[in-house]
Amino acid sequence: MPETAQSDLEHEDRIEAIAALLTQWYTLQLLSTLHPLDTKISQPPHTPSPSLLSSWKTAGMSNLVMETLKQLPYLCGAEKKELAPFTRPLNYLDDDFAAEVWKDPFGLSEGGEKVQGYLGNCIPLTYCAGEEYGWLLLLDLHTREQKDEIYEISNNAQTQTQIRRPPKDAPKWYYQHFPHNPAPETLKAWINKTKQLLWVPDPSTGIWMQHEKDDWNGSGKYDAMKQLYFDCGWPERFDQEEFSIRYGLLSRSRDWDD
Repeated sequence: MPETAQSDLEHEDRIEAIAALLTQWYTLQLLSTLHPLDTKISQPPHTPSPSLLSSWKTAGMSNLVMETLKQLPYLCGAEKKELAPFTRPLNYLDDDFAAEVWKDPFGLSEGGEKVQGYLGNCIPLTYCAGEEYGWLLLLDLHTREQKDEIYEISNNAQTQTQIRRPPKDAPKWYYQHFPHNPAPETLKAWINKTKQLLWVPDPSTGIWMQHEKDDWNGSGKYDAMKQLYFDCGWPERFDQEEFSIRYGLLSRSRDWDD
């Protein structure tokens, strides 16, 4: 088999593995009670409309990026909901906003700069929805020796101080100094964070609670909610109906609705 054909097959296998892990993560998300009942996972392969393909090309996407987007799953109907604190999914199939994020994931145009797609063979899987917290998970595609990687880019000020600085004279959109690991390893880590409830989904607010913030306000809600999820079988045997009933009782007893 020619080297190029072998490389293409290996790339397809890697994307298939990434798609399977994304599906696993999204399936957990649908258990969390944060997403509307009509939210679903749209599975590949996808056949984008001519107008959508045109918008991708106009944004500056490479052929590799466009072909990969056809092979990824998407959460449909959940674009305004969180996957983690201030971290939202992107649906490239029917959301023009996704292409806008792809063109300018770091918000440089908000400062009045003219920006174009500069990510090359990268795909933002999520975007930051908060000014002080959130994660941009940036999938960097490779076709040869190197494996596909995901960069974990947070706008949390504390996290930013813990990473190394970019090279001198690097462009503002430089991202390769951020923490990164092979894509499957990173996605497995995020799946485990969701399984272990590092952040706890709060159905009353639609957000994922953070332990440090809950400790600060002294409500104790994070610990109580986390235990309730586990008591209701999270994640393998999670009973949403039982959770809803017990959450209502717990919420009233703790005056969380006030």
